[in-house]
Amino acid sequence: MEKVGIIAGTGELPILAAQSAAAKGLKPLVIQITKEEKHRFDEIPCEIYDYGVGQIQKIIKKLLDTDVRELVIVGKIEPNILLRPFQMDVTTIKLLAQNRGQKPTALISAILEHFETAGITILKQDHFLSHLLPEPGVLTKHKPNAAQWEDIKTGITTARQMANMEIGQTVVVKKQLILAIEAIEGTDATIQRGGTLGGKGVVVAKAAAVNHDFRIDIPTVGMQTLEAVHAVKGSVLAVEAKRTFIMNTETLCKQADRWKIAIVAVE
Repeated sequence: MEKVGIIAGTGELPILAAQSAAAKGLKPLVIQITKEEKHRFDEIPCEIYDYGVGQIQKIIKKLLDTDVRELVIVGKIEPNILLRPFQMDVTTIKLLAQNRGQKPTALISAILEHFETAGITILKQDHFLSHLLPEPGVLTKHKPNAAQWEDIKTGITTARQMANMEIGQTVVVKKQLILAIEAIEGTDATIQRGGTLGGKGVVVAKAAAVNHDFRIDIPTVGMQTLEAVHAVKGSVLAVEAKRTFIMNTETLCKQADRWKIAIVAVE
């Protein structure tokens, strides 16, 4: 049986990717780089190996030794892991040294190039998960009003600009004023900060950079994001159509309607 590699961060996406790959007749070989959720793949026919995020050399060797030539990197890997000590092999140290002072995307691109030079093709994250990408439109029954549509436009435009500068992907807006911009603290903390400043009715927008590398990340929203919007009494969650994963869309939209939050996918 043909194999496909999955480097699994946290969350549900690696599970869904493994399930989809198995449904297509492939055998997933999962590289777990997190100590959490160790038994989440128990129901899926796959091979599982545990490595640290800094053990690039060992990961590549394992993939090649087991005849894996295609790889998906999926799941949440917190950016602040770069600020914490972690076990690094010689290859990782060399790549870090060669890209010292570069932005995180430059380092990640160098790592992906190293995998591909070794003979392993990195697939886009949506290769097995395209069904999670929304088409353009209002996804909920609850719809934004005219003022909220203006905030959506401002939010998505600003989020794209921030993502282009590798600052973050999420902004919080009200009355076309930018209340919060995501940095390393993450989406939920950004929403909380913006909601505290703006009060009831804020609009949350999430977008990727124009030249975003979808092999390493696809912006993702789900119930946790919606709960964060609800907690600050937000009115809209806006994402990019065909460029954002929406988790459990039907359940998410039903809950959003109960909370009178519009979910919108825009081009």
